[in-house]
Amino acid sequence: STLFPYTTLFRSAERRRGPARSGARKPPGRPRRRTLLRRARPHRRLNLALTCVILVLSLFAGRLIQLQGMESGRYRELASEQRTVSVLLPVARGSITASDGTELALTVLTYEVDAHPNLIPAAQRPDVAAALAGPLHIPAATIANDISNPPGPDFVKLTTGVSQAEGNAITQLQLPGITLTPSYATSYPNGDLAAGILGFTGSSPGPQPAAGQSNPAPANVLTGHAGLEEEYNRLLAGRAGSQQVEVTPGTGQQIPLSDASVRQPVAARNLRLTINPAMQYEAERLCAQRVRMDKAKNCSIVVMQPGTGHILALAQYPTFDPAAPSSVASTTDIPVATQFAPGSTAKVITVAAALEQGHKTVRSTYRVPENIVIDGFPFHDAEIHPTARYTIAGILAYSSNVGMVQVAQSVTERQQYDYFRKFGLGSYTGLGLPGETPGMVNKPGSKDYWGDTRYTMAFGQGVAVTNVQMASVYATIANGGVRVAPTLVAGTTSAAGKFTPARRPARRRVIKASTAHQLVKILEQVPGLNAQGGAPWGEIAGYPVASKTGTAQVPGNGCALCAYGASYIGIAPANNPRLVVAVNVQHPQGQYYGADVAGPVFNPMMKFALQTEKIPPTNAKPPKMRLIAP
Repeated sequence: STLFPYTTLFRSAERRRGPARSGARKPPGRPRRRTLLRRARPHRRLNLALTCVILVLSLFAGRLIQLQGMESGRYRELASEQRTVSVLLPVARGSITASDGTELALTVLTYEVDAHPNLIPAAQRPDVAAALAGPLHIPAATIANDISNPPGPDFVKLTTGVSQAEGNAITQLQLPGITLTPSYATSYPNGDLAAGILGFTGSSPGPQPAAGQSNPAPANVLTGHAGLEEEYNRLLAGRAGSQQVEVTPGTGQQIPLSDASVRQPVAARNLRLTINPAMQYEAERLCAQRVRMDKAKNCSIVVMQPGTGHILALAQYPTFDPAAPSSVASTTDIPVATQFAPGSTAKVITVAAALEQGHKTVRSTYRVPENIVIDGFPFHDAEIHPTARYTIAGILAYSSNVGMVQVAQSVTERQQYDYFRKFGLGSYTGLGLPGETPGMVNKPGSKDYWGDTRYTMAFGQGVAVTNVQMASVYATIANGGVRVAPTLVAGTTSAAGKFTPARRPARRRVIKASTAHQLVKILEQVPGLNAQGGAPWGEIAGYPVASKTGTAQVPGNGCALCAYGASYIGIAPANNPRLVVAVNVQHPQGQYYGADVAGPVFNPMMKFALQTEKIPPTNAKPPKMRLIAP
């Protein structure tokens, strides 16, 4: 019975193979038994499993050693970064004040008020809106609508620019879901007064507060744009500090007694200007009045002290609102950035060169017809007149173009060019205001220096200047021939109130004192001559005035010389110069002569400046000078 299964298998196989062939070898009588698999010993399985466990545990141990030992520093840093935040320690921007301490620009604290609708129960939203309506000056219905229909699920900005007093009132209400983010803003207490000088500021946004929290300190930084705000941005801005603190994840609450590293802020400084606010206001008022009256493109006024270089007024119209400028183009500082042909006000430069380099005197005489042709170029005077014998003093006082082209022949082209440059034309004034232009004075031999350039320069055409540059020319003459660089900044004040005067402006001699004195005497003849022609704008009771008018053809109306620029510059008192007032009006409609357009601005401006500076009258009479030769 034991072999039955195998016998059966053998026979079945034999049947499949068929009968045995003759001669074939017979199989052994007993079939081989089949080897059966046996189960392995238990201790071998245990050893294998234990080896696998040890291998896995070794991997874990190696990884732990890597994390806790070799890379522990890196992961500590990552963990610290997750709970460490940088808190800005902002610095209030410095202020800008006028010469008498009047604040022209200062930094104030304002708030942005935000709502977090998910933290305000629906039943309380009408009450929250009603409580905010008063301090925010916004209808309660508008606030309720903003809270109920926010642009995002967690945050809605209700308003910005909330004053500190109103912000404190809102804080005391302790309204749910309402946060206040403080920020700095620049305030201009006197509106657009001196806007062209000041420029404006822009604010960079800071981080938003966590839901339900308020920032403890202003998180924005003000940056200056245009004017002094840009030029002195580093001084006015100071340097913000920072503090690294540890906070809890999610809530953002600072961890008590945690380590904190601090970079101390650097306090801002304040600017004190040379500008007289009353004088600045009057100059801006007169400019605006003239532009509207003559439908002119612009007007600028410069009031300057010859001996110190201090600018007491730097006015323009049009101007802009520094709190909300409409465009960058509207912030142009016209007295330093807008260039124009000076016209006859520049004649004093070529006359100075002729007196010092051309061996001429104020009595040197020229035959002056109404028209003249020199080197093939025709020139004519502005008004019809018979041929006359003018002295150099007469040519300048009567403002003859024909006479000036003859005077220009007494000096070389290079000498004339050098005098224009010595007076500061073609160079920056030193004020350092952004957008300032150096003007244009073409050098002899350059591609833009033409055959008639020396003659047109003699009567103020073919050159480009700014009003500050021309005020400086006359201030140099008034100061005995010594040019003092114009300046707007009197000094700086620290946060502790300590005043540091600005560096004294550069001084250099341009012409001899005797030449300057002669030029002043010639210019003292002009107010009387203008008064005879119906333009008494240089006559001020009790004060001798040395002045010059200028009328220049300038580009406009679609062609090269189809518009006009009108100027009037004067020195007072002429026998003891204390002030220079320069007025320029561009593109007036209708009248365009300097005496008729700029003269009516000069007269009240100079009167106001003399009174404001408390300069007593001298009652001196203009000296006698020979203007027409016998």
